[in-house]
Amino acid sequence: MKVIDYLFFKFYKFWQRSSISEISTYAAILLLSVFLNCNIHTIWGLLEYYKLAIHPTKLMYNISLCVIFILLCFYLGWHKRYKAIIENYERRLHSGNLLIIIIYMFLSLFLFVVLSFWKKSVI
Repeated sequence: MKVIDYLFFKFYKFWQRSSISEISTYAAILLLSVFLNCNIHTIWGLLEYYKLAIHPTKLMYNISLCVIFILLCFYLGWHKRYKAIIENYERRLHSGNLLIIIIYMFLSLFLFVVLSFWKKSVI
């Protein structure tokens, strides 16, 4: 869960620097759930390509996004764990590189789009 904690913290700091910093906690959870859902559906798409899983419908996609969001809300909201995560990473001298998050976001979206075009035989 350290990866999820780290990604949450980085997305939280990203939203803290934006013009709507009041909702940074919820926006970070939503952004994290979108990227995790993107990763899950990339893997699901590979399994479906090799006939190991069924094709995900739009309803399945929306349900999985809601389930991931709710699970993240419970995980981070239970006993206000998100505050402990933020304090833990802010105490560190170097809490990581922004380049890691940019690469993660780029690869997640890039692989999701490439797999979508690959399954449709466009690439």
